[in-house]
Amino acid sequence: MGKATDTSPTKRAQIKALYEENLSHSAIAKRLGIAKSTVTRAIARFKELKSYKSRSRPGRPRVTSPRTDKKIRRAVVANPTWSSQQVATQQRTAVSPRTVRRRLLTEFNLPSRRPARKPRLSAKNIKDRIIFCCKYQHWTRDNWMSVLFSDESTFSQFSSYVRHVRRPAKMRYNTRFIIPTVKHAPTTMVWGSFCGKGRAGLWFMPKNTTINAKKYISILEEKLLIHMQVHRCTVFQHDGAPCHRAATVTNWLRDHQVEVLGPWPGSSPDLNPIENMWLFMKRKVAETNPSSEKELISAIKRVWTADITPEYCRNLVRSMPDRIKAVLANKGGHTRY
Repeated sequence: MGKATDTSPTKRAQIKALYEENLSHSAIAKRLGIAKSTVTRAIARFKELKSYKSRSRPGRPRVTSPRTDKKIRRAVVANPTWSSQQVATQQRTAVSPRTVRRRLLTEFNLPSRRPARKPRLSAKNIKDRIIFCCKYQHWTRDNWMSVLFSDESTFSQFSSYVRHVRRPAKMRYNTRFIIPTVKHAPTTMVWGSFCGKGRAGLWFMPKNTTINAKKYISILEEKLLIHMQVHRCTVFQHDGAPCHRAATVTNWLRDHQVEVLGPWPGSSPDLNPIENMWLFMKRKVAETNPSSEKELISAIKRVWTADITPEYCRNLVRSMPDRIKAVLANKGGHTRY
C-alpha cells in the first residue's frame, strides 16, 4: 500500500473552523468529503502544534557530509572533464555517481554540458588577435560594410548536424534514432565571398585538385575584382592560409591596388563572419540529402542563391564591432562567435 497523501494546511484550517462551530467529527468529514480519521488527526495535530503545517520529517539521512560535498565540488572545479563516475571513485566514502550528479546540479549549479570546440590558440595567436582588434576597434558598422570577406570550405555529401535525439528506452540502436556515418564520403571544396550588401563570388574546386598560389590567383582574377566593383567594396579580407600569403598572390593584390584587411590573425574563425555563413549553408545542404556529388553541387548553388540574402549578409557584417569587442574583453581569447 502506498503512502497516503498529506492533508493540506488549507484543509486543516477548514476542519478547525468547523470544529469550532461545534460540529462533530462525522459531520465535518461528510461536509468536506474526507475520512473521519483525517478530521480526528487534524484536530489532534492542531491541539499539539498550534499550527496548520505538517510536522517536520527528517527523511532519509544524507550519504554525504558537508565536507564530502565540498570535496566533490573541488574535484570538478579542478578537473572539469571528469565524469560523475570518476568523481565518485575519487571520494574516500561510498558515494554513487547519481549522488555526485545530484549534488553538482542542485547545490552547486554545475550540470554536465557539451564543451565548445575551438581552435587551439598559441601565445602568438592571442597577441596577433589583440593587435588586429586594437587596429580595427574604432571601425563602425559602415566601415565594415565596405569589406569583402572570403574563405574556402569543404562540403560533404553525407553530413549531419544532429547532436541530440529523443527516443524511448532501449531503442538506442533503432534505425529511427541513429545517425548513419559514411566512410570516404564525396566532398567538394568551395571558395566564396560576400559583403554587407549581399553575396559575391562562388567558385567550385575541380575534383582531385587543391588550391595553390597559381590557382588562387585565377580565382581572384575571375571573381574578386568584378564583385568588389559591383558591391563597391574597398577592402578585401582573406585569412593567412599558405596560398593566400604566397609572394605571387601578395604582388598580384598590390599590382591591382587591392587593400587587404589585416594582417589577419591565425586560428581566428570567430573574427570572420563567413564561417557562420558556411555553417548555415552546410546545415541547409544536409537537409536536402544529396545522393551524388552532382546533386551536392546543385544543392550548394540553390542554398547560395535562395538563402544567402542581402539581409542575412548585412546582419553578419554588422556583427564585426561586437566580435572585436568580445576578443578585446577576453584578452585575445575565444569568443561565442
